[in-house]
Amino acid sequence: MGSLESPSLEAADDPRVSATEIPVGEEYPSKAFVSEWFRKVEILKDMFTNMLHIGDLLEFERGHYRHWAVYIGNGSKYENEVVHLCNLGSTGRWFSGGSKFTEGQNNSGNPVQAGDLFDVWADSACRINNSYDEKSHPFPWHEIYNRAILFSFASEKEFERYNVLKMNCEHFAHFVRNHHAESQQVKDFLLRVYQNGLSVAKDVLIPTLVAWKFGPSAAVGTFATSMLGYAIKAIKPRAIRN
Repeated sequence: MGSLESPSLEAADDPRVSATEIPVGEEYPSKAFVSEWFRKVEILKDMFTNMLHIGDLLEFERGHYRHWAVYIGNGSKYENEVVHLCNLGSTGRWFSGGSKFTEGQNNSGNPVQAGDLFDVWADSACRINNSYDEKSHPFPWHEIYNRAILFSFASEKEFERYNVLKMNCEHFAHFVRNHHAESQQVKDFLLRVYQNGLSVAKDVLIPTLVAWKFGPSAAVGTFATSMLGYAIKAIKPRAIRN
């Protein structure tokens, strides 16, 4: 992630919250909390926003992956503002995987963007997911807010570009809340790659190598048969699940 040092702000433009403004005992209003999934329908929107606390991490179901954001409440641009790490699309505008592109706090090219919760939510399901608090103690909510604000105002040079394996939206959200850039999605993906690699070696490569001693034709035939068997085995569980 390049530099993770918090950028500085001019005092006159500083939107951060002072710890002295926070009542004692209200630093962790939703520690380790995970909500149910919510759809963006009118009756559920109010119910969901009433559950939110500043500093909550939001997880958005995007089909084959999950997008993550940090909720900061009434921010500098929106009543229900979120800060999230976005990927720069081919149009040159930041894309968060939802139905809309999001504009940044400035035009610096910073991949950390502030956006409206309901725009980022789009048509996906959304939930509060602070489960990583069980592994790493979160910052107090006002510190999470300040960290998110500072990163959203960073310049392009102060932040490395989006990287799906090293610094994606989930890495960023956990870094802001828990100070550890972790992504369970990446861990699960790498585990599947490893498991699939072992399976290919066992079901395809080893039989092909054994067949090679009987000649190239035998090896090619074994390879084709093994690949077909592997493909059937890989597709069958998926068909059953569906």
